[in-house]
Amino acid sequence: MSDAPTSTRRRFLTIAAGSTAIGLAGCLGGDSGGSPTDEEPMADDEMTDDGMDDTMTDGGDEMTEGDDMMSVTFTVTVENVSEPGTITTGAGDEVAVPLSPGAWAVHDDMATAFSPGSAASAGLEALAEDGSPGTYADELAGADHVEKTGTFTTPDGANGPAPIFPGETYSFDVKAHAGQRLSLATMFVQSNDLFYAFEPTGLSLFEDDQPISGDVTDRLLLWDAGTEQNQEPGAGADQAPRQSGPDTGADEMGTIRTIDEVDDMYQYPDVSEVIKVTVTQM
Repeated sequence: MSDAPTSTRRRFLTIAAGSTAIGLAGCLGGDSGGSPTDEEPMADDEMTDDGMDDTMTDGGDEMTEGDDMMSVTFTVTVENVSEPGTITTGAGDEVAVPLSPGAWAVHDDMATAFSPGSAASAGLEALAEDGSPGTYADELAGADHVEKTGTFTTPDGANGPAPIFPGETYSFDVKAHAGQRLSLATMFVQSNDLFYAFEPTGLSLFEDDQPISGDVTDRLLLWDAGTEQNQEPGAGADQAPRQSGPDTGADEMGTIRTIDEVDDMYQYPDVSEVIKVTVTQM
């Protein structure tokens, strides 16, 4: 890892440990659910990953023993492929795009992870604005047709929860059977309330009853949660790397839309310039 991401992470941790917690305090402090404003930020030396990473809860009906025997285990890897210069601000600063801890769910094709054109839930707002996935995972766990949910919070090789920087990854395992789908969401950190996710119905983990394996980045979209007014990407004072605390910024009172449907006059990098997601059959 280069010195720049290390320095940035130290700045995140230093601010999170101080009296003014940045928006990423929720992801740095864990994924226990609840509003990020209710969580106390942790200093770097207080972090452990016990119970933090790949937390899994049950939702909906349990699989039967027969279904479980027919299930397949997949490893999902979320990689940050951005670099300094992925975003060039109006002031000429060249910045990369950190990705926040996220939430995932395994469900059938009757479930939706969110509803475009509707207001974001409190959990999705916390993830999209502050990189705090716990409440959103809890919401998914309580939804109909959802079987398993969890969070990914600790970067591969790290000792505690944190955002990922260029070249870093999150990995987690899911178990599913034919007909089931995967949803996930992670924050586009250089923004006020943008997040990456598949279509609301998720990604099918099987094609013609055969498990998929490979790069699925082309199925991801960049979404605007519609909860906070957008500022210039990589420069906004109310965006997670720079804001004084979580849930900071002017309310937008909008609805969930793809960024292509948002007319905010800003330019955003292509999905493949920031994130890569692979699904590998174990």
